[in-house]
Amino acid sequence: MRYLIRIAAALVFVPLLLALLFMMPLEFCVSSWHLWRADAATEGRVISSEKKSHRGNTRALIRYSYTVAGRSYESDRVRAGWISNQGYESGAGSLAKSLSPGSQVSVRYDTEHPEFALLEYGWPKWSLGFSLAVWGMWLGSYVFDSEDRRPKSHVLYGLTRGMWLLGFMIILLLPPTLEPKIIPTLLGTGLGLSVVAGVYGRVRYSRVAAIIGEHGTSF
Repeated sequence: MRYLIRIAAALVFVPLLLALLFMMPLEFCVSSWHLWRADAATEGRVISSEKKSHRGNTRALIRYSYTVAGRSYESDRVRAGWISNQGYESGAGSLAKSLSPGSQVSVRYDTEHPEFALLEYGWPKWSLGFSLAVWGMWLGSYVFDSEDRRPKSHVLYGLTRGMWLLGFMIILLLPPTLEPKIIPTLLGTGLGLSVVAGVYGRVRYSRVAAIIGEHGTSF
């Protein structure tokens, strides 16, 4: 019976773990590819705009037209990414609420394949925030020594803690789409968090080492 329970748990939790570790980084890579493709901009017109809600979250359903080299195109892609463009998220429908049929919008498109276009030019915040948070926690578990549970390196301790702190800040505080201009600020914030976490780790685990040396015990 225990063997069957372990098999069932593995079937449930192993795919979940793989999804947590790799799905959002993959989404970040896909969205980065979409942003790289959308290398030009033009003006477009909204054909239809609707904000859809589901269990407190929203998404924007917008169809728009634009012209490239004298040829007209239509698209309903709003955001970069594979999952994010179709998914519901807190605040993701705000663009649709602000637009109505006939509204003028800025459209980013692929000069090689003009039928590919975006309205929101930026990374979905979950693709970056969740990737940093999950990988920061996972890699952080390997920073500690297996015997006394102290960090092998305060630099690595600071970096991994800075990663997951920045990830949670992105998820909790920032809008659904992260524009490229915000990336330098995020990098600076992540570096600052890593330095603070590294200093905290050095102070905290230096005290642990002192207690271990005084009592001759390990934690």
